[in-house]
Amino acid sequence: MTDTDNYNGYTTANIPVYLLRCLAATMAEFGHDPARLCLGLGFTIEDLSNPACRVSFRQGSALIRRALQLAPGKGLGLLIGERETIASIGLVGYAMMTCATLGDAVALGMSQQKFTGSMLEFEMRQDEQYVSVSACNRFHEPDIQMFLVEEAFASFLQVARGLAGNSFLPRRVDLNYAAPAYASEYERIFQCPVRFGQPVNAFVTDVEWAARPLLTYDPLSHRQALEFMEIGFSREREKVDLFESIERAVRHNLREQPSFADIARKLCLSERTLRRRLAENGVSYQALLDNVRKNRALEMLANPRLSIEQVAFEIGFCDSHNFRRAFKRWTGNTPSEMR
Repeated sequence: MTDTDNYNGYTTANIPVYLLRCLAATMAEFGHDPARLCLGLGFTIEDLSNPACRVSFRQGSALIRRALQLAPGKGLGLLIGERETIASIGLVGYAMMTCATLGDAVALGMSQQKFTGSMLEFEMRQDEQYVSVSACNRFHEPDIQMFLVEEAFASFLQVARGLAGNSFLPRRVDLNYAAPAYASEYERIFQCPVRFGQPVNAFVTDVEWAARPLLTYDPLSHRQALEFMEIGFSREREKVDLFESIERAVRHNLREQPSFADIARKLCLSERTLRRRLAENGVSYQALLDNVRKNRALEMLANPRLSIEQVAFEIGFCDSHNFRRAFKRWTGNTPSEMR
């Protein structure tokens, strides 16, 4: 992970937890304690039941990685995606249901993808024959890519069938990785040609499906849903922008622990205005500072060449004892336990 990834939101908590909540529930069915999956990640299993909960890409990928280690070779992404419905993506799903056609619904979903809990980036293209939705990584995480693509494409199928009926079938599914041992599961689920080792990940359908009318279309409900989304998501965007700006300013000078006044000056805000905006979003400057320090500490602790004393110094602690106490408070674990 690079400094550029930090600026692009790798450690910013802006991802809804729909996918992670479903993953935790599935792991519980496998006999694993979902609470343990969350240990040291900065959130609890109870947090995943809170509609307002947001996690960073780093936190989400860590949880997925743990689940994959506990359930290797099971096609976990396919299993999760198969269980999801249009309701699994929250308010965006409801707005999609009220669209006039399947194509309109897909276009809306693409435009609001950041609010669906997805950890991939999607792009829709349409020509005279096909509608194609391609998926690519937001960050370089090759060990969880297959899971994310499996989950996304299996979820696409369930959402499309929920909107257009069970007769919906993709034309083909292209994947940019080698066929896993359970490749037959792909054909069972998608019921179409599945091609591994392709240049891109793509979920491809016949263009005729885009014009399929939705039985749940309701123009008034659709307008209400869009208005509600605009209000809610504009607030969410403002909050994310504010948090990212503060976290970015903190990261620039983490060793020195910039004061609240320093951050306000960097954001060209008065201290009173910044304090009010944070209060409106239910968070304190200290909480954001601690979150940046915690995330940076977790990244550095993954490097065995760095001593705990070095990690403490880099995130602004004068001595390792205070760092150990703070880290235990942040994560429930000691720094040594996280190595």
